Amino acid sequence: MNIKSVKYITGLLALAMSLMVQPTLAAISANHYLKPFILGQNVSGISLDRLAQKVRGKLTSQGFQIVGTYEPYKGAKILVVTNKELKKIAAKTPLGGFAAVLKVSFADTGKGIQVSYNNPAYLGLAYNLNNKLENISRKLKAAVGYIKPFGGGKGIKESDLPTYNYSFGLEGFTGYMELGQFKTFEEATHSIETGLARGKYGITEVFRVDLPGKDIALFGLSLKADVNEHPFLNDEYVMNIIDYRPLKRLPHLPYEILVRGGEVLALHPHFRLAINFPDLHMFGANSFGKLMDLPYEYEEYFIKAIGATWPPPGQDW
Repeated sequence: MNIKSVKYITGLLALAMSLMVQPTLAAISANHYLKPFILGQNVSGISLDRLAQKVRGKLTSQGFQIVGTYEPYKGAKILVVTNKELKKIAAKTPLGGFAAVLKVSFADTGKGIQVSYNNPAYLGLAYNLNNKLENISRKLKAAVGYIKPFGGGKGIKESDLPTYNYSFGLEGFTGYMELGQFKTFEEATHSIETGLARGKYGITEVFRVDLPGKDIALFGLSLKADVNEHPFLNDEYVMNIIDYRPLKRLPHLPYEILVRGGEVLALHPHFRLAINFPDLHMFGANSFGKLMDLPYEYEEYFIKAIGATWPPPGQDW
């Protein structure tokens, strides 16, 4: 039995066991819960592109830089934003680079356009920044609007976010995937940019953000593989499974990889998907069970796409 098969079976057993021995986070009594997303606007009578253009201007006026635009599928647009304050905070912690951007999304539901964004307080705690990003929240509210937080049912207890994992035995924030090791930061970023420019496996670059004074860069990935060949490398396919509720969680996209010195990392999907969809069931039509092979697809093809060594040294795939 190879390592991939062992990981698959181990993960499945851990998921099943957790159903029997652990209560859900929402069932635990607590004073303050946070949700992963904020609904800023819900409007009609305007095109998606026109609305995105208006919001883009307001974001810029609040000091945000638009570092990328992503249209993963029809009726969906995402603006990837950052600012000096967010990059400065992100640079202070070992894995803070994963939180160097926020996403503002536009989802045309046929009944209007939902404008949503990552909840900065939720992200700041879940990504171990030790900071609730209050000032950034105020600026986003001024630029995008504010109706209500959403996602994840009741949400997650604030004090649980820094050590969150979906269930016993699964990876949390620090259980990241190691995608490659290069001699230098420059060699790593060059290999990534060259590889993503080729667009193999439908994986291309959405954005790059460098942190000030650090050999740290965050890349966003567009995943648009042929669904008949690599369905898990297609964002539309994956979101059709997990983003099925009325309020759309488009700011989940795009997926990121982080360069830190010569190493290249990605948050494990067991964490990265679960932190934005903590209310998904383990099994069923719209569940994590439908994505059981996704982490292995991400690991293998992210490594191949960025020009790193596959299979990883010392592993029998």
